Amino acid sequence: MEHSNKKQGRESINNNIWRKRLPHGAYALLAIMFFSIFSVVNVKDAEAVPAFARKYVVVCNACHTRQPRLNPYGQRFMENGYQLPGTADGGRREKHLLGDQANGVSLDDVSNYLAVRLRADIQKANYRSQTGAMRELNVDRDAAEIVVPGTINLFFAGTAARDISFFFEAEYDSQDPAESTLAFERSVLMFDNLGGYQLSSVKLGVFDPSSFFSFPTHRQQLNPVKAIAESNEFPPTIARIPLLPLAFASRMFGLTTGPSKLRTSTTAGGDAFTTTEDGFAIMPLEPYLFNAPYQKGISVYGRPFGNSFLYQLGIAQNKTAEAAPKTRWDQYVMLRYDMQGEYSNFQVSGFYYTAGKAAMPTINMNGTLRYAKNAVDWIRYGVGTRWQYKAWDVYGTVIRDKIDAPDFSGLSAMMGGNSSWETKSSGISIEADYLLNDKWMLGARYDSMNAGGLLRGNTAAPDWNRDMAQDASFIALLAKYYPAPNIGLYARYHHNLESSAKLPTAVNTDNDEHPLSNLASLLSLGVDMAF
Repeated sequence: MEHSNKKQGRESINNNIWRKRLPHGAYALLAIMFFSIFSVVNVKDAEAVPAFARKYVVVCNACHTRQPRLNPYGQRFMENGYQLPGTADGGRREKHLLGDQANGVSLDDVSNYLAVRLRADIQKANYRSQTGAMRELNVDRDAAEIVVPGTINLFFAGTAARDISFFFEAEYDSQDPAESTLAFERSVLMFDNLGGYQLSSVKLGVFDPSSFFSFPTHRQQLNPVKAIAESNEFPPTIARIPLLPLAFASRMFGLTTGPSKLRTSTTAGGDAFTTTEDGFAIMPLEPYLFNAPYQKGISVYGRPFGNSFLYQLGIAQNKTAEAAPKTRWDQYVMLRYDMQGEYSNFQVSGFYYTAGKAAMPTINMNGTLRYAKNAVDWIRYGVGTRWQYKAWDVYGTVIRDKIDAPDFSGLSAMMGGNSSWETKSSGISIEADYLLNDKWMLGARYDSMNAGGLLRGNTAAPDWNRDMAQDASFIALLAKYYPAPNIGLYARYHHNLESSAKLPTAVNTDNDEHPLSNLASLLSLGVDMAF
C-alpha cells in the first residue's frame, strides 16, 4: 500500500509564531537586558496570586518550592482534593447561597477557582544542518522564534461540596497547529477521603497518571519545548525534536498506533491516495503511557497506614494497535514512601504500567508500509526519588520499557522479514534546583536515553547502513528570577551531548542528519506567570 499524505492541506507548523533574524551577539545582549529590566521591578504591591492562594489567603510558596514545583505541603493539598490537609473543603464550606437553604444554589467566588498560566519565549536553536524535514515544515536554521503567546492554560479547580472536588485545564499552544485551539486536556472529578481521612480517594476523568510520582510529568521548572514534527507520516517528519525529560519518552523507533489510522481517499480526478491520521506514528520522544500528559481513566489512591506511605492503583482507557482496534485497559500501580525531617524531605516511589497490544511494529520499505503479524504488548516500569534540603531540591527518575519481539516471519527481506529490533529501552532524568535567595533560582538537568525499537529494516541491504534507533543525551541549565512568587523570568540553555549521526539512506536518500543529533543546542529566554 503506497503511503502518501502530500495532497492533504497542510497548516503551517509555525502558526502564531513570528520569526525574526537577529545579528550575532544579540542573544547575550537580550539576556542581559531581560534580567536587568526585571531585577529592578517593584513588586511590593503585587496582588495577583493563583486561585488557591486567593481562596485560603496564603502565599504561593505555602504549596510551592517555587512555582510550578510543589513542596510536600502542596503535594498533600493536591492529594486531599485541593482541600487543606487534614480538612474537608478546607474548613471553608461557606459559599454564597442563592435562594433558600432547601432550594437554593451555593456558589464560590469565581476568583477562588479560576486561574491562568501564561508562558512565552524567545528561542534560538542551533542545528548541525538544514535537513529536508526542516525545509518541508518551514523551519529556518538561522532564525530566532518569538513565541508570544507560547502556551496559555486556564484552570478551573476547587471543591463542589464536602470531599468532592474538580479540576479542569484548557490549553492553547501556539507552537502546535493540532492544538492551536483552546481545548480541555485534563478534566477530573475527585471523591476524597472515602471510608475515612486519607484512607482512599477516587480520581476519574482525563488526567496524567504520574501526578503523585516523585518526578511527575507536569509541574517542571524546565517546561517542555514542543517538537516541530508531523506524526501522520511514517517515519514521522521531525524538523526539531522536543526538549523534555528523556525518561518520559517512548524511546521506541518503528512503532505506530496501527493500520486502522490509514485512510484511503480519492482526488477530484479519480486518483486514489492514502493518508493517515495524526498520531499514527508513535514519536520516539513523546511522553507515553504512565508519563503521558493525559489519559482517560480511573485512579484510586490513599495513605491507609499513616503519612509515610502512599499507594495508587489505576486503569487507563486506550485503543489497541490492531487492524480492527479494540478498547484496551492499561493497568498501573504506584507506591511512594515519604520521610520528612525538620529541614528536609525525602521520598522514593516506584511504578509498574502494562499496556496490551499497544503498538504495531512497522517498516517503510521503499514507500510501502509493512506491519508485523501482531500488535505488541508494552510494559513500562521505573523508580523516582526526590530530596529537599533547605535551599536544595533534587529529583530524578530511571524508567525502562519492554515490548514483545515483533513477528515478521514468512516475509521476504524486502518486506521486513530480516529486520532487526531492540525490544528494551531505558531513560534517566536528574534535575537539581538551588535557591540562591527568595528571588533567584539556578537549576540543571541531565537527560539520557538508550533507544529501542527498529534498528534496521533489512540487515543485508546496503542502504540500511545505519541504525534507525539512536541514543540521545542532553544537559540543560536554568536561571530563573522571581519578581513575585507567581512570576518567573528565565534563561535556559540545552546542549546536545551526542555526536553527529546520519539517517539510513533507505529512509532518507539525502543522507540527512538524524533529528536526535541535528539539534545541537537551544537558548531560550521566557516568562512563566500564573494568576
